[in-house]
Amino acid sequence: MGESEMQQRDWSSSFNFKNLQWLDLSSNNLRGSLLENASNLFHVNGLQRLNLADNDFNGTISSKFFSQSVSLTHLDLSFNGLFDLISRFDGQGFDTLATNLTKLRNLALNGVDMSDVALTSFLNLSSSLEHLSLSYSQLQGEFPTQVSQLPNLKVLDLSEDENLTAGPLPITILNLTKIAHLDLSNNHLEGPFPNHVSELQFLEVLELYKNSISGGVPSWLFSLPSLPLLDLSYNKLVGPIDRIQQPSSIQDVKLSYNNIGGSIRCSIFDLVNLTSLDLSSNNLSGPIPYSIFDLVYLSYLDLSSNNLSSVIKSDMLSKLTSLEVLDVSRQFPNFFQSSQLEVLDLSNNMISGGISRWEAEGWEGLQYLDLSHNFLTALEQYPGNNLDYLNLHSNLLQGPILSTCLNPQIPILKELEVLIISKNKLIGNTPSSICNLSSLGVLDLSEINLSGIIPDCLGNLNHLQLFDLQMNNFIGKIPNSFVNNELAHLVFNDNQLDGLVQPSMANWSNKGGFVEL
Repeated sequence: MGESEMQQRDWSSSFNFKNLQWLDLSSNNLRGSLLENASNLFHVNGLQRLNLADNDFNGTISSKFFSQSVSLTHLDLSFNGLFDLISRFDGQGFDTLATNLTKLRNLALNGVDMSDVALTSFLNLSSSLEHLSLSYSQLQGEFPTQVSQLPNLKVLDLSEDENLTAGPLPITILNLTKIAHLDLSNNHLEGPFPNHVSELQFLEVLELYKNSISGGVPSWLFSLPSLPLLDLSYNKLVGPIDRIQQPSSIQDVKLSYNNIGGSIRCSIFDLVNLTSLDLSSNNLSGPIPYSIFDLVYLSYLDLSSNNLSSVIKSDMLSKLTSLEVLDVSRQFPNFFQSSQLEVLDLSNNMISGGISRWEAEGWEGLQYLDLSHNFLTALEQYPGNNLDYLNLHSNLLQGPILSTCLNPQIPILKELEVLIISKNKLIGNTPSSICNLSSLGVLDLSEINLSGIIPDCLGNLNHLQLFDLQMNNFIGKIPNSFVNNELAHLVFNDNQLDGLVQPSMANWSNKGGFVEL
C-alpha cells in the first residue's frame, strides 16, 4: 500500500478532539469507501453535528456506524458517490440509525440508496426529529406515511422517489401541525385533496408537482396563513378553482399542466401579494378578469395554452408596473407600452395582422420577444431598442426584409444576439444595414425567398456562430469575408451560388463546425 493511499484511508483518525461537537466536511473531494475512510467520525464522543454531503464517498452504510453515535443531532450524508458507486444502506443500517440516534433533529440522506430499507423503520425515528430529507433515495414500496408520526417535523422532503408505488395523497402528512416545508413532488401520488385541512398553519412551501393528484383545487390551499409558494403543476387537477374565501399572503402560484377548466375565478386576484402566477396549459376559458391587473406586485404572468377569449389592452397592462414576464397565448396585445416587461412569449398562437410603429414604441425594457408560429404579415419596427432575442420564425411576413426595422434613421439594436426570421414570405435583397447588428451570434434568414448576392459585410460579424441562408435564391460567390470567420454552423444549401469553395471552410469541420453548401 502506497503512502498516499495510507493517508487517504487514515485521514479521519486525526479527528480525535475530545470536545469536538460540530464537523462540516461537505462539498469536498473526499472519496473512497465510507466504511473504511470515515467510520472513525461516527465514534467521536460528544459529536453532535456531522456533515459529509457532496463528496465522493461510496459503499455500505451499515449498523456499525451508529453503535456509538448517540450524541448526533444533525447528520447529512447527501449526494455522495458517482453513478453506481453511491452510498447505500444495508438491510439493518437505517433501522439501527433510527433506533440509536434518539437525539436526532436533522437527517438528510438525499441521493443515498435506500432501496433495501424497510419503511417500518421510520416508526423508530426520534420524536425530536425536525428535518427529514430523503429525495432521490430510491425508496421502495408504498408511500411512507409512517413519517406522519413525527410530531415535531418541520421540513419533509420525499421528492423524486419514483420507485414508490402509486398511492393516495397521504392525508396524515397534511395533518402535521408544525410542518413548514413539504415537498412530495415527482412521485406517484394520486387521488383528490381533502375537503378541508386546518393543521397547516406554519406551512411556507408546498410542492406537489409531477404527481397524479386529481379532483378540484380546494380554496383552503390559498388560505394558509404562512404559505408563499404553492406548486401543483403537472398533475390531473380539474376545475373550476373553488372560490377563495380567506385570502392569505401567498405570493407564488403554479398550476400549469393540469386539466383545470371553466373561467378564471375573480377571487384568485384577491391574493393581493401575488408576484408569480402560472395557469398555463389548462382548459381555462372565458375572459381574463380585469381584476388581474390590480395585482401591483405581479412580475410573472403565464396564461398561455388555454382558451381565453379577451384581449389584453394597454390600459390594463399599464397597472402592472412590476411585470417582467408575460405569456398570454392566443392573445395579441394592442399595446407595447410597459417599460418593466423583459420577456414576452406570444409564440404558437393565431395572431394575425401586423405591429405598427406606434404600437412598437415604449418597451425599452423588453429583452426577449418570441412571435414565432403566428400569422403576422408586417412588422414596421422592432419593439424597443434593447432586444437581445427576436424570433419571427413561421409567420406570413411579406415584402422587403424588415426594411423599416433596419432603417438607418432608427436606433440600431446593438445588443441583439439572436435574430430568427426563417419561413416567411419576404422578397428582395438582404440589406447591408443588418451588418450593423454587431452583437449577433445567431442569424437565421432561411426559407424567406431572398435573392441577390450575400452582403460581404456579414462575414465581419465577429460574434456570429450560426448563419443560415438555406433555401433562398442567392447568386454569386460566397464572400471572402467568411474565409477567416470561425462560425460553428454555416448553412447555404439550396441557393444558386457559384465559384470555388475556399479550402479554409473545409477545415471548419475539423474544428467541430458544421458547413452545408
